[in-house]
Amino acid sequence: MFQKELTKIQLKQTYEFPIEEYRARLEKVQAEMANNNLPALLLHQPENIRYVSGFFTTGIFSYHALLIPAEGEPVLIIRDMEEGAMRNTAWVSQRTAYADDKNPVPASIAAAACAVEQLGLSESVIGVDLHSWFLTPERLNELKRQLPKVTFVEEPKIVDLLRVIKSPNEIAVIRRAAAAVCAGMRGAIAAVQDGITERELATATYASLIKGGSESPVDGVIISGERTVELHGRFTDRVVQPGDPVYFELTGSVSWYVARTMRTVINGKPTDAQRRLADTIYSIQDAGIEKMQVGANAGEVDRIFREGMIRSGAKESYTNRTAYSIGLTYRPSAGEFIRELVPGSDWTFQPGMVFHVLTMAQGLGFSETILITENGPERLTDIERKLFSLK
Repeated sequence: MFQKELTKIQLKQTYEFPIEEYRARLEKVQAEMANNNLPALLLHQPENIRYVSGFFTTGIFSYHALLIPAEGEPVLIIRDMEEGAMRNTAWVSQRTAYADDKNPVPASIAAAACAVEQLGLSESVIGVDLHSWFLTPERLNELKRQLPKVTFVEEPKIVDLLRVIKSPNEIAVIRRAAAAVCAGMRGAIAAVQDGITERELATATYASLIKGGSESPVDGVIISGERTVELHGRFTDRVVQPGDPVYFELTGSVSWYVARTMRTVINGKPTDAQRRLADTIYSIQDAGIEKMQVGANAGEVDRIFREGMIRSGAKESYTNRTAYSIGLTYRPSAGEFIRELVPGSDWTFQPGMVFHVLTMAQGLGFSETILITENGPERLTDIERKLFSLK
């Protein structure tokens, strides 16, 4: 079952950001739509839906979308049981809704088709976010079936690109996330000792994240000993042994805006080789971060990190990204990734960008959350960067 007409609901009118900021975001989206000759956008990525409309739910496993016309207010397409979430979080008041059904895809897409028809777009061109995890082939095929006269085209990541430059309000939230992740990291480091399990470390870590202000703390890499080769491993019941490296990559999240940092602890006395490698990583990171200036070319900055690690002998090759943009982030995404430092990157740094800068080798990892400002790069994660140890 689905709602057969577009309706407005009464909103709570308390928003995460000022209503003027949301309206400015919509104006920028619609200006880019005009530049790309798009009469409408139908967005499915939860970050993009929230960025424009304010709507938030953790129930993103169900179909949700935002239809943005060239002019006027957008329309939310929601599961009907999410009306309370819309009422409490969104500034957009128009919606169509669907109920749970034995055939969930046709039922949910019928609500999207209703929104398209109600806005007079049933024979129009509509841009869709083909890069979204949430626009599955099944859903896209059903959209085409129910709206046979619509021409669906790939939209040029309009909202994704706008999200890369953070407003002062967004930066303030990310600062809170950075404070939270540093609190979590301090709790994690303090908990390392002989005989503790990774699970027990996770308990101490996530408690510290929550106390530090993080709102979605159960995220992070906690690995030790031989497991440090996993890089994206989760905690297990493994017992930390004397001399083990313990590797943390933690995320602080406030309103789902994230900050991230990595640190490594040696459960005992670091070897001379470990100390030399850590010093090498710090030096290379400092050199690269210093060059993250407004107007700098991303590919040139990437080479400082990448070639520095190879020249140092720390790694024979360095194939992973050396930094990536972060901000408003939902799983399964770990970052924005529309701006990242990889070989051949050919974009320039702008004020308001935020990056996770990461360098790893031989079981050691260190990273920072960096804000790009007119006055140069600013480190938002202020926890001491060193190879922590128990001796």
